[in-house]
Amino acid sequence: MIYDTLPQINTIIYALDMVGVSACTIAATVLAKRLSFDLTGAFIISVLGSIGGGTLRDLLINRHPIFWLHDLNYLGLILVLCIITLIFYHTFERIDHTLRWFDAIGLAAFTVIGVQAALSRGMSAPIAICMGAITGAGGGVLRDIVCRQIPLVLQKEIYITASVLGSLYYIVMSHTQMNRWLLGISSIALIVAIRMLAVYRNWNLPNITIER
Repeated sequence: MIYDTLPQINTIIYALDMVGVSACTIAATVLAKRLSFDLTGAFIISVLGSIGGGTLRDLLINRHPIFWLHDLNYLGLILVLCIITLIFYHTFERIDHTLRWFDAIGLAAFTVIGVQAALSRGMSAPIAICMGAITGAGGGVLRDIVCRQIPLVLQKEIYITASVLGSLYYIVMSHTQMNRWLLGISSIALIVAIRMLAVYRNWNLPNITIER
């Protein structure tokens, strides 16, 4: 059921993981700049936003070593992109819609990686779905909390919902004869499609309101 031992699939997922880290780093650095953080503060916020979710996942499922502790490419990429984003801040602000696509790909890749990690540890389907959501959206939640903002993904945006639906699809289809490479790619495509349709069509979940 798990295909992360296949070298070619591992390479694709690793590449998508880096795309996700890149998107989350840029988004976090832009937020840090808006809040007038210095370079150190921007780097810390970027680390939380980009690899915070995966770190939480690995701690919860007792997966050691935590992925970025034995692969310095993550921290190196975050630092370089953080500096570049601070230098060309106004350019990145103008391509916000393009960044949403990268963010959606990052969400999708992180979700699939999270589900795979949980299933590889023998976790049940509901826990695997939770790990997918934590990996995909947990970093953004940590970033916003540290910046003293209400996390956008917990309000009305269809973000975690896209992650959950993609995780459900992955788990259900993993019990079929679908090619494992196709399963991973189609799961990612589904999450990206749901997320970007929500962005462009302005789909939102209803808010919970209390009438007084």
